[in-house]
Amino acid sequence: MDDRERTWQGLRAASLSILAGAGHLYLGEKQGYLIVAFGAALIIISRLFWRPAELLYLSLAIFSAVDAYSIAKRGHGLM
Repeated sequence: MDDRERTWQGLRAASLSILAGAGHLYLGEKQGYLIVAFGAALIIISRLFWRPAELLYLSLAIFSAVDAYSIAKRGHGLM
Protein backbone atom coordinates (compact mmCIF):
# COMPACT_ATOMS: atom_id res chain seq x y z
CA MET A 1 0.00 0.00 0.00
CA ASP A 2 1.50 3.32 -0.99
CA ASP A 3 1.57 6.53 1.06
CA ARG A 4 -1.45 8.05 -0.66
CA GLU A 5 -3.64 5.00 0.05
CA ARG A 6 -2.54 4.96 3.70
CA THR A 7 -3.44 8.65 3.99
CA TRP A 8 -6.94 8.10 2.59
CA GLN A 9 -7.48 5.04 4.74
CA GLY A 10 -6.37 7.08 7.76
CA LEU A 11 -8.77 9.88 6.91
CA ARG A 12 -11.65 7.43 6.53
CA ALA A 13 -10.81 5.82 9.88
CA ALA A 14 -10.54 9.22 11.57
CA SER A 15 -13.88 10.36 10.16
CA LEU A 16 -15.55 7.17 11.40
CA SER A 17 -14.28 8.01 14.88
CA ILE A 18 -17.19 10.40 15.40
CA LEU A 19 -18.41 7.25 17.11
CA ALA A 20 -15.34 6.67 19.28
CA GLY A 21 -13.66 3.40 18.31
CA ALA A 22 -15.40 2.91 14.97
CA GLY A 23 -12.24 3.88 13.10
CA HIS A 24 -10.31 1.21 14.98
CA LEU A 25 -12.92 -1.37 14.03
CA TYR A 26 -12.66 -0.23 10.40
CA LEU A 27 -8.92 -0.86 10.54
CA GLY A 28 -9.39 -4.27 12.16
CA GLU A 29 -7.98 -3.34 15.56
CA LYS A 30 -9.39 -5.42 18.41
CA GLN A 31 -9.11 -2.56 20.91
CA GLY A 32 -11.90 -0.79 19.03
CA TYR A 33 -14.54 -2.84 20.83
CA LEU A 34 -13.30 -1.61 24.19
CA ILE A 35 -13.27 2.01 23.01
CA VAL A 36 -16.81 1.73 21.59
CA ALA A 37 -18.07 0.20 24.86
CA PHE A 38 -16.41 2.90 26.96
CA GLY A 39 -17.78 5.63 24.67
CA ALA A 40 -21.30 4.20 24.88
CA ALA A 41 -21.03 4.12 28.67
CA LEU A 42 -19.97 7.77 28.68
CA ILE A 43 -22.94 8.74 26.49
CA ILE A 44 -25.37 6.90 28.79
CA ILE A 45 -23.82 8.49 31.87
CA SER A 46 -23.99 11.96 30.31
CA ARG A 47 -27.65 11.57 29.37
CA LEU A 48 -28.84 10.11 32.66
CA PHE A 49 -26.57 11.25 35.48
CA TRP A 50 -23.69 13.59 34.84
CA ARG A 51 -23.89 16.14 32.02
CA PRO A 52 -20.12 16.95 31.86
CA ALA A 53 -19.42 13.38 30.72
CA GLU A 54 -20.14 14.67 27.19
CA LEU A 55 -16.82 16.51 27.36
CA LEU A 56 -15.08 13.29 28.30
CA TYR A 57 -16.72 11.57 25.33
CA LEU A 58 -15.64 14.39 23.02
CA SER A 59 -12.06 14.03 24.28
CA LEU A 60 -12.24 10.27 23.73
CA ALA A 61 -13.60 10.71 20.20
CA ILE A 62 -10.83 13.18 19.26
CA PHE A 63 -8.13 10.93 20.72
CA SER A 64 -9.67 7.94 18.96
CA ALA A 65 -9.65 9.77 15.62
CA VAL A 66 -5.99 10.77 15.95
CA ASP A 67 -5.04 7.26 17.07
CA ALA A 68 -6.91 5.62 14.18
CA TYR A 69 -5.22 7.95 11.68
CA SER A 70 -1.87 7.16 13.26
CA ILE A 71 -2.49 3.40 13.01
CA ALA A 72 -3.43 3.67 9.33
CA LYS A 73 -0.57 5.98 8.44
CA ARG A 74 2.34 4.60 10.52
CA GLY A 75 1.22 1.10 11.43
CA HIS A 76 1.06 1.78 15.17
CA GLY A 77 -1.03 4.10 17.25
CA LEU A 78 -0.60 6.38 20.22
CA MET A 79 -1.73 3.78 22.74
